[in-house]
Amino acid sequence: MPEEAQEDTTAPVSAPAPSLGNRAALANHVQEVSLLRVESISDLHGGGLLCPYLAEEAQPWDELLGLLPPGCSRGAFLLLLALLVLACLALAILGVYLSVLQSESLHTMAHTLRAQEETLLKLRLASLSQLRRLNASEAASEAGAPS
Repeated sequence: MPEEAQEDTTAPVSAPAPSLGNRAALANHVQEVSLLRVESISDLHGGGLLCPYLAEEAQPWDELLGLLPPGCSRGAFLLLLALLVLACLALAILGVYLSVLQSESLHTMAHTLRAQEETLLKLRLASLSQLRRLNASEAASEAGAPS
């Protein structure tokens, strides 16, 4: 057996076990290792991933999942995300409903104010008419009364 083959079959030397304080720090920085099947050396020549679009899609999820509490799984995260979307949709519908309701309320108030303005104008005209009649009757009584 050649020496190169023997080197491949030997077990790797294990690193010293980290202390408890370092384990927590390492747990935050551990990344998942994925092995890719390679057909030839030319597949590795670029130095990049064979499927870069998959890594780009997974990266935001990994960042978001890293923010979740330890007991939260991807399914729970998606459920929370769906609830958030539904809540936003409900708030948007409520906002549109309240906007339409406010618009209708303003139209009704404008109509009421126009009606009140017309009533005030009619009352002013009636008041001015009565004031003219009163002034005319006083003028007639003063002209007919002896001085």
